Amino acid sequence: MKKNLLPGIGATVLVLMALTACGGATASPESGSTPAGKTATATPTPAKQYTNEELVALVEQVKESDGTNRAVVSGPELVAQFEPVRVLTKATIEPAGCADLGTLGAYQAIDGSTSAGTSRSKTGDFITSLAVTSGVDTGVLQANLDKSKSQIEACKKVTLSAEGDTMTLTTEKIDGVGNVPGTVGLKTIMVMPDGKAGAIYSAHAIKNGVLISASASSNNAASGGPEAAGALMDQAAALIK
Repeated sequence: MKKNLLPGIGATVLVLMALTACGGATASPESGSTPAGKTATATPTPAKQYTNEELVALVEQVKESDGTNRAVVSGPELVAQFEPVRVLTKATIEPAGCADLGTLGAYQAIDGSTSAGTSRSKTGDFITSLAVTSGVDTGVLQANLDKSKSQIEACKKVTLSAEGDTMTLTTEKIDGVGNVPGTVGLKTIMVMPDGKAGAIYSAHAIKNGVLISASASSNNAASGGPEAAGALMDQAAALIK
């Protein structure tokens, strides 16, 4: 393994990725039998499943604060943006159950889904990004979020070790990231071997059959991350009818 691996990849991660570990969105209603004497309610209409083209068209409408648009990526291109993060697998990760990098920023596609997002862009002191996922039943999106939620609890503190160096990541849930009902917000502080720290913020919610994920990362732990991620969340949600 290359000497001084962690300081270099730590800086790379802070610049190129933002946390996408998923929390939970508003829980799906539980099914049950209809009480005697009660009239069964109508089955809710399934949420629309957006095609790749529809998601691309949606993301194309998301604007920067100065009114400009970002490049749009979808499918494999969206996943490829996180490829540099995978160098972290060369380190020893503890707890071992956190080694899939879900809590370390790697976007992970859901089987059978369609997805689109913005290219990474500088917003103030942060690198921000947006991803929207659909094309599968809302229950599938919810199950994915619920599974990831349990991982977050297990990965509140993660250590990455290589060649005698150790990097730590501490994650906690936060409120106030945008205004989409049911949003789960997260904050991860990454402390590199030389003591330098960075912040990674993310937010996740489901609206009308679309999973929205927004993130903001900074290599100097600057303030304003929740606002940067929240602005993307709110824009995307307003476009989903």
